[in-house]
Order: sequence, then C-alpha cells, then structure tokens
Amino acid sequence: MTPNRSAKDLASKLFTKSEVQNRIAVSTVKMIIGDIVTLYEEFKKAEGLGALFFNPSVPENSTYLNIEDIKNDIILAEEIMDNDLKDTLKKLLNVIDKERDTNNAVVVLLDSHALSIHLVDLNTTEETINELANAAFRD
Repeated sequence: MTPNRSAKDLASKLFTKSEVQNRIAVSTVKMIIGDIVTLYEEFKKAEGLGALFFNPSVPENSTYLNIEDIKNDIILAEEIMDNDLKDTLKKLLNVIDKERDTNNAVVVLLDSHALSIHLVDLNTTEETINELANAAFRD
C-alpha cells in the first residue's frame, strides 16, 4: 500500500532522523491504532455490526453506533434535510455490510467539517507505519 500525501505529511511530523525517537513514535502510533481496533471489536461483539465514531479532538465524545442507530440517524438527517450527512451515513451502511466478514475495523473520524470513513486492518497499518518511519529516517 502506498501512503497518500496526508500520511506522508503526518509522518514527516512524527518521525525524525533519530532511531530512538522513531521507535518511540512507531510504538505509540501502533498502540493507539491497536486500541482503536480493540475498542471497535469489543463494541461489535457487544452491540452488533456498526462503526466506531472517533473524535480525535475530544476522544471522550467518541461512540459506537450499530446499524439500527445509523439507520435512525439517516432518518433524522432526512428530517433536517441534511443530504450530505444522509448520503455519508448510507455509504457507511454499505461499507459496514461489505466488511461484515473481514477483520477490518470500520472507523469514522469526526472533525468540525466532515465525517470520513476508514477501514483499519492492523497488518496493513503496521506495514504502512513502518514504511513511513523508515522513509522519514532515510530522508
């Protein structure tokens, strides 16, 4: 998997020429992503298929919504005529359905401007993190 431009920009801020600092940064990023995947898996077991809505700015406001919750939010989005939100939530339902039998965590990142849907596979993510850290160390 080739990292996109925003991933490379983030990597340039996280990783440096110092091998020790890179090891700490790599371990920290892997631990955070591992925690997100673990949280998703625990909620999925307890509440059924759904998505983890993660708010990086205010993590305590993060939540898990199962399929029924998301369908209810689609109805609310229709009532307030927010077509962008409605379309994003419908897309999310399709993603959840497609990922039903995989080990990928379905995570929705929240920010003040938009929602973005991400699939997190720990193996692929670990490879990407290592690749970015190695590239930053070489540059």
